Order: sequence, then C-alpha cells, then structure tokens
Amino acid sequence: MHLKRQYLFGTTILAGVLAVAAPSFAQSDSGNATEVGEIVVTGSRIVRPNQDSPTQVQVVSAEAIANTGEVNLGEILRTLPAAGVSSLTPTNSNFFTQGNGVATVNLRNLGEDRTLVLVNGRRFVAGLPGTQIVDFNSLPTEFIDRVDVVTGGASSIYGSDALAGVVNIITDKDYEGFQLFGQYGITDRGDRENYKVGTKFGSNFADDRGNFVGTLSYQDNKAVYARDRADRGMDRDGLGGLNFADGTFGETRYFYGSSFIPRGVAIVPGIGLNNSNRVYEPTTGAQRPYAAATDGFNRQASRQLYVPNSALQFSGQALYDFNDNNRFFFEGSYYRGQTKSDIEASPVSGADIFRDAQDVGLNPQCSATGCLYGIPLVSAIVPESIRQAVRDRTPGLTDAQRVVGFQRRMTEFGNRQNEATRDLFRVVAGLNGELPGSMNLKYEVSANWGRSSEQQLTQGGILKDRLINTLDVVDTGGGVLACRNIAERARGCTPFRIFEEGGASQGVLDYIAVQNSFDSFVDQKVLNGFLSGDLFELPAGSIQFVVGSEYRREESRNTPDATLQQGLASGNIAPETMGDFKVIEGFAELRIPLLRDLPFAHQLDLNLSGRLSDYSTVGNTEAWAASLEYMPTDWLKVRSQYSVAVRAPNISELFSGRSQTFPTNLDPCRGLTTSGGQAAFTNTRVDIANPGNVAASGVNATTIGSDTARACLADPTLAARVARDGVFAQTQAEAQGTGGFNSGNPNLSQEKSTSITGGILFNADWYDWLSPFSISVDYFNIEIDDIIANLARGTSLNECYANSGGVYNASSPFCQSIIRYASGTAQVGAMRELNSQTQNLGSFKTSGIDVQASYTFDFDNFPVTRNFGGNWGTLVASLTYQHLDEYKTSPLPGAALVESAGTTGLSKNKAQLDLLYRRNALTVSWQTQFVGESCYFSLDDCADDDISGYIGLTTFSDLQVRYAVTPKATVFAGVDNIFDEYVYIGQGYGQPTGWTTEPAVYDGLGRRFVMGARVSF
Repeated sequence: MHLKRQYLFGTTILAGVLAVAAPSFAQSDSGNATEVGEIVVTGSRIVRPNQDSPTQVQVVSAEAIANTGEVNLGEILRTLPAAGVSSLTPTNSNFFTQGNGVATVNLRNLGEDRTLVLVNGRRFVAGLPGTQIVDFNSLPTEFIDRVDVVTGGASSIYGSDALAGVVNIITDKDYEGFQLFGQYGITDRGDRENYKVGTKFGSNFADDRGNFVGTLSYQDNKAVYARDRADRGMDRDGLGGLNFADGTFGETRYFYGSSFIPRGVAIVPGIGLNNSNRVYEPTTGAQRPYAAATDGFNRQASRQLYVPNSALQFSGQALYDFNDNNRFFFEGSYYRGQTKSDIEASPVSGADIFRDAQDVGLNPQCSATGCLYGIPLVSAIVPESIRQAVRDRTPGLTDAQRVVGFQRRMTEFGNRQNEATRDLFRVVAGLNGELPGSMNLKYEVSANWGRSSEQQLTQGGILKDRLINTLDVVDTGGGVLACRNIAERARGCTPFRIFEEGGASQGVLDYIAVQNSFDSFVDQKVLNGFLSGDLFELPAGSIQFVVGSEYRREESRNTPDATLQQGLASGNIAPETMGDFKVIEGFAELRIPLLRDLPFAHQLDLNLSGRLSDYSTVGNTEAWAASLEYMPTDWLKVRSQYSVAVRAPNISELFSGRSQTFPTNLDPCRGLTTSGGQAAFTNTRVDIANPGNVAASGVNATTIGSDTARACLADPTLAARVARDGVFAQTQAEAQGTGGFNSGNPNLSQEKSTSITGGILFNADWYDWLSPFSISVDYFNIEIDDIIANLARGTSLNECYANSGGVYNASSPFCQSIIRYASGTAQVGAMRELNSQTQNLGSFKTSGIDVQASYTFDFDNFPVTRNFGGNWGTLVASLTYQHLDEYKTSPLPGAALVESAGTTGLSKNKAQLDLLYRRNALTVSWQTQFVGESCYFSLDDCADDDISGYIGLTTFSDLQVRYAVTPKATVFAGVDNIFDEYVYIGQGYGQPTGWTTEPAVYDGLGRRFVMGARVSF
C-alpha cells in the first residue's frame, strides 16, 4: 500500500499521548513497524505530530488486549480506573427481561448513554433498542489495533452522547497473511467453560494498490449457577455477612427462603402480618402458619450468576488506492449473539393476578368482593380448613363476598428463561485523500449504515385471565371438579389445585402456559464529510482547520407480543415503543500555533472546535471546546481544556410506551382529616386491616394546619373523601391497588455538560536512564445539567404535597403524575395510578485526578546485568490511577447535591498496574487492579472496625505467559484472579440477583484459567 498515512483520517486514526494506560507494543503482523509522521489523534480531527493530543487519551494496545486472555473488549475496558460500574454485563443481567448478557462500558460512572463508542472515528450502531448504547460483545478483539479512551466532553468533535467521553476502537489494517487462533478457559470450580476459535486473513491485490483484511470467529461462554458455589447456593438472611472489614462470613446466616412456594400459601385477611400466610397440609386437611425455615423456597438453586452467551462474528475491511492521493475504503461486520438467562419459576399472587385482571377488564369478582384480590371462597379448590379460617376473620360477609389471597411458586411451568438472538450488520464506505493546491487540503466522505435486531423468547409465563378461570371451580357431583365458566371448559380449562404442590395437571399447563416474545431493532444511517488543511502561515506555523457536516438518522422499534401488550400474560403490561429522529450537523475545528521554539516557549497552541446541530426532536443544539497546549521545553507539556457538550434524548426516552408497574410508595395524605376547619392528620395514619381505627385514633395536634395536610386537603379528590367520610382511611384494596405506568416524553430537551480538564505531561527523553519514562497528571471536572431520567414516584409525592409549602398545584409535573379516584366513586381520593415519565431533572457533578505513568527498563543497559552478558530482556511498567474527589447528584433542579464518592462502585482511589517482561520468544505479563476502600451502605456510618458496610482495599491480579514456539506459532497460558479474591457482601442488599458481591465492581467468578495458541501461515 502506497498512500501516505497522513491522508487517511478516519481509516487510520491512531492515538498519541506521552503516557498511556497500557504499553502500546503492536506492530504489523509482518513484523515491520510503520513509521507515522503525522496522524489524526482521537479527540481531534486535525492531522498533527504523533504523541500530540489536546486532551488526555488512555490507550490499550492490541498486545495488551491479547495479554488479558479475555474474549470480550468490554471486560477489558471495565478494569480501567476511568471506567465506572456497567449496568449491563453477563454477570449482572440475569434478572433482566431484555438486555441479558449484553456488555457495556460506563465512563466516569455517568451512564452508558453518555459514553460514545466509535469504530475508526465513526459511530457504531447500538445493541439495545431505543438507545445509543453499544454492545461490546459485537466487537471482535482480534480485529483491533488499539483502543483510545478520551474522557470528558467531546461533543464538539463527535456529536451527541460524548458527555462522559469517547471509546474509539481502531481496527487493524494493511495485513497480509493467514492466521488460526483458539483458546479455552475454565474456572477452578469447573464452571464457566469458554472457548474461542477463529481465523484472521489478509492480502494485497491490484498490484498492491489494494488490501483486504478480515476475521471470522466463534466463541461460546457457558453459564455459572449459584448452586455450584458454596457460599451462594442458598437463600440467606445475610445478617452475618456484614463484616466486610476482615472478610468473615459471620455466624448467623440462616436459610431465609421465599414465601412464594410450590405448594402455595393462603393469605387469610385480618390476621397479623406474621401469621397471615397459611400452608395447607393435604394429608391431614389442616392449615397452619407458614414457617420460613422449613417451608421457604430456595431461589438461589435456580439462579445464574453468569449468563451464557455465544457469538459468531465476521469483520472485514478493504482499502484501494486510485492513485497516490485518493483512496476508497470499505468496512463490513456481522455479529450473531445468543444468550439464555435462567432464573427460578414465576412467583404469582392474588394481589398481582386479580389486580392485573381488573385493570384489563377480566375480573368479574371485583364488584362482589370489593376488589379484595383473591380466589372466591366459594371455589371448590379452596380447602375447607382455609375456607373456615377466612370465615372466622371476616364476620359480617357471606361466602359469596369473601376471597382468599394466595401466593405461589409456579414450578410446574418451569424456570423463567429468556432466549435472545441478536444480529448486527454494519457497512461503511467512503473516499479520502488529498486535493491539489498549496493549502495542504485533505478530504473524507463516508456513508455508514448499521442495523441491530433482537428476537427474544421467554418461557415460564402464564395467561392471567385463564389462571383466574382455573381457580373459580365448581363441584359437578361426586367430587368431580370443573371450571365454573362453561365456555372455557370447552377451550381446555382445568381446575388448578393451587394450594397443593404439583397441583397443576398437564391440562392446566396446556391451558394457561404461554411463551412470550419480543422483537426489536435499531437502524442507524450516517453521512459524513469534512475538509481539512492550512489556512495561512503565522510566525509560529500554519493555522490548521477542519470543516465538515454530518447527517444521521436513528430509528428503533421494540414490539412485545400481543399478550404482553394487552396485559394478559404474567408480569406487567409491556407496550410497543417506536420512534425515530434525524439530525443535521455542521462542525469546525481550528489549531492556532501561537509560539514556537522560543526560550521557555517550545510550543504554545490554541485549539478551538464547535458544532451546530438541528434535531427533528429537540431542535437546535450547540457544543464547543477551547484548549491550550503549552510546552516550555520539548519534554514538558501543560494542557487545559474547557468544553460544552450535549446529549439529545434517545428514542426510548422520547417515545417509550406506557409500561405497567405496581409501586409500593406510601400515600403522604393517608389519615387526612380536619380539625376546627383546618387540615390535619390522625394519630394512626393507616390501618388497612381495620380502617375504622384511623378515625378512632383522634387528631394529631402537631399536624393541624401543617403544609402537607393543607396541600393534601387542597386536592379536590381528597377533599371530597374527607367531606364524605370525615377522614381518608385507606382500605386494604386501596393500599394494594395502586397501579402506575412508566413512559417516555416527546417534550424532552437535551442534556448539557461542561468539562474542565488540566494537566501536566513529562517525558524524560533527555537522559538515558529516564528516557523511557513518562508521566501525566490530569485534573477533570464534569458537570451535567438537565439529566434525563424517570421522575421518581416518591419525589412526585413529596414535591406535590410534603414540599409544596401547603399549596396543591394540579398543573405541576409532580402532581400530574398522581392520579386519584374521582368524586362519585367508592374509592374517591385513593391513588389509582402513580406514574413516572422521563423528565429533564437534576444534575451530576464529578471531579478528580488521573495519573498515567510508564517506564521501559532495558536490562542490557543496566551495568550489573551487562557484566553478565547481554540479552536479559526488557521490563515495561505502566500505572494508571484515578482519585475521585467528588461524585455528586441532585434529583431535581435547585436541590442540594448529594455526595456519593467513597461508596461502593465509586471508590475514591482506583488503579491498574501492568508489568510486561520480554526476552526473546518469552513474554510474561502481570496485571493488578486496585479497588480502593468504600462504604457499601452509607458514608455517614462507615468504619473499618464494625459491620456497617466498610470494604477495604481489594486487589485482583492476573498472570499470563506467552511463548513463540516458532516465528509463526505462539502458545499462551494464564490465570485470572490468581489469588482467588472475593468480596463477600451478603444477600438482599441491592446487588444483582443471585450474587453475594457486586460483580460489576469486584471480580465474582474467582480464579480461572485460560490457554490458547495462534499460528500464522
């Protein structure tokens, strides 16, 4: 290939920085290093000298990737100190309806939506419907030359989403040859078997004017189940696991199983909370209180810790030089990934099933029972002992008015399993090169089309309307039971003995079991073109410029099947979400040399960039940045940047349909009454078992005329309730019957951020011993306002009533989220819906310091080793460190910022040390990840000598040895988490389902081994 490398812009984007996150050792596979005089640095489109970046760039080389033994790029990038806690990985997505097994990267803990992922400087299609979030499973590691990570706002260069930073993946190019590679891995517990096999191939053509390179690979990663890990295989109370400081498990971790059990639990009204759950004994016909220690269901036995996934990947690219100054380029990739999550069988309850049925018009018992959600007591499947217990607790009602609640584990229907098949296709084509003239003009135009789709099948579901039919049963004579609904009998309705284990016959399964499905896609089209060159000469050099334009269209659709959309299947109503947006952008960049080659002013440059965008959704946005680069000498550099970046709302945030949920928030107006004409609350605010006790408790004198009481009474529906009953005393049905919906908001505006960075780079190339040493220290400060998020329901309630200064404002977004039953209804004033819509809400603020250092030690230059002969090899050490000074969030505009730096996942100190030793054919690499101390529960109560949630400094170390058996054949073996470190937290404290740690923060799989080989031909 003959075309000068400085002309290649997006197709040969490399990263230059004086200090890097991991040593950049990659050369071409032919063994010839490529001399690059000028390149395009990530974070700028201007061609500039190598190792000259206006902002901090962390670089992960192809060799560093290979030395990890990982097959997923996301796993590698998540170890960088600048990377935060990913919301989606194979270790934390088992419980997700969609997105299980997906791998994402979250820079600065500001959210995956605020991390822009590029391939060769161009956008990559999202892997999750309705978002711009890229699935790193779809990016083959063997096709990567290096990865550049730029943190801080970069929207003026690359557009929306780059608020936290940019991950730019640069692929390998100009390769000739043929390779076969393969590897196998397993944990020392014998699970998470994984293997990957593939080939890499490339060749020149057309008299070396063109080159094609491609990779084809397949990988398979097996599951890890909690039952196969000694400390994770059983539901525990967790209380003995709180002593994080010394890593002990404690002595009181008792079995604490779920009360949703295969034999079913009857819920008898009017009995205290601890005794309301009753278990039926079919052998004796008696009922007794539920006992967690003996009756509880062990959910852990069915839960995956690692979602199994497999992937078939093909990536290829071609370059063709029309002449010395113009080139055609093409990139293509295809990915098919498959995952299968597996968790315990569905839990169902009367409150869920009958309440859901009422919402979709399927509960004929509602009027008869006053919407106490349960099985009609007259149903023949209700055991007589249960029936009598209900009668004893509900005097004054007839059997026709009585119901019995229930909760049950539907084990006969099998585990809940989500099988997802994801396909991704992407092609890029374009031209770049140099134009004639004296301005050193260079151009690039490209077209980028990507499409990802997902088909998901979900097992273990039930049809709620049909379940209701199987529970309303009559005795047709002689003990023969049948569904009361005669028409449904003809459709296969069979009585379901829900209070007996195995009570669902094959007929029941055939009648009510359902397989649900989701189909979704994301489609991305991008047209991009830019021109660069020199404007005119200044005494310090030429002013360089870039001007360009970009058009982008994003479209997405997520379609649940009809039973989910109609609310007929178990779970909540799931709507279809669809939408699209278009954006036209113009951008420009200037590099102005101010001083050159003067005393104490070796170099001083001013960099300016800006972007104007016109969205079909939010209208006009703008982003800009200004930076200074000052080098008093050629070995010391000072840089600073101020940038303003934006993120436009994605399709899901704008157009997401109304998805159902059932909130459990307490109504702040419960117990509302009046005293002397003033609003007040009763002493007992709520007693759903005996609502009459609320009024009987009397008025709480301290609440008379309080702001919350006045705001509640100003709500017309609550005023009507108090006028009718004298008090708002919630009934059980009202307390349990509140529904709600989450939805998008087409009226959103863009998020806005400001980033300030400043740093010093030192490169000791003036002294032999220090010449391989470099270090950079950078400060960062990022603030994001108008954060797009769903309005928390508790916030809506508090802001509408408790924090409103005694005023009820029906038009506020908080009060509009609260829908109460209207006047004239029996439940007037009670919450019917508590909704949550995406809004532009609060803010993020984070700041800290990044340090990167690297040193190459050649043993042959050391006098002691030199005396014993040469060829002792080299040692390369690289350290990346982040100190997090603050990480503050505010839920609402103007609200106080809440500090979280120092909590788990936001440790104040994180570091990564890489050591690489090379001698002839031998390469040994060692990597240690340092996760600083943190507080799991609260910053206010966290000491290292008690059980309050303190987690000390934790290290995870990996070792790999590679050996070139011949110049064309290499074998390797490695151990990850070599010391088998595990941070035990316990169960039930918010960590991902099944885990006793935070697997996105700390390694959860334990010690594991990998071995493999690569052969070139």
